[in-house]
Amino acid sequence: MGKVNYYSIGNYKQQLMRRKKAPTKEAKERFDSWLWDSETLRVFVDGSELQGSGGIFGLGVVFVGQGLTIVKSKKHYNQAMRKRSVYAEVVAVEFALMLVEKVVGKEFDQPSKVLIYSDWNGIDRLKETDILIKRNPTINTVAEKINEKKLLFLKSYPTIELDISYMGAELKKFNPFYRASHNAARKAIGM
Repeated sequence: MGKVNYYSIGNYKQQLMRRKKAPTKEAKERFDSWLWDSETLRVFVDGSELQGSGGIFGLGVVFVGQGLTIVKSKKHYNQAMRKRSVYAEVVAVEFALMLVEKVVGKEFDQPSKVLIYSDWNGIDRLKETDILIKRNPTINTVAEKINEKKLLFLKSYPTIELDISYMGAELKKFNPFYRASHNAARKAIGM
């Protein structure tokens, strides 16, 4: 058996990793079109919990459209919800809705559509009910607040369509805006 060159094996793996992480041309075009879209304001949200903190969460929100990218974040405390990442995701959506009211008409011209994306796959249930998790009234209370804020937004801006949706794997892949919301959430809690 011949001598194995471990350096070249590691180098080859590194090259594969770099190639895999490089965004495709289609992904770059898609994100560029989102950035310059004047009709749709896209909002990417994420929540993170500081490990071992006992309920300290970071919330990150990124607004994209009309040639602008705005990143907002905040720290959120709730010891009763420690180790519940779903809670952070739902509160991040609520935080985004609060901010949408502030940025539409001020930071951004009024769009025809606002799309809020969360990476929690249960967020689509908000379209049907306020009960997201059967045995967790705290999360369901936040869900009620989200639906109330959504209705208030639609009353204030009847010409704007507002949708809150799950961001599947295809939307997350090579998405710098989702990554920015993730980083903003982590930065808010010092990670």
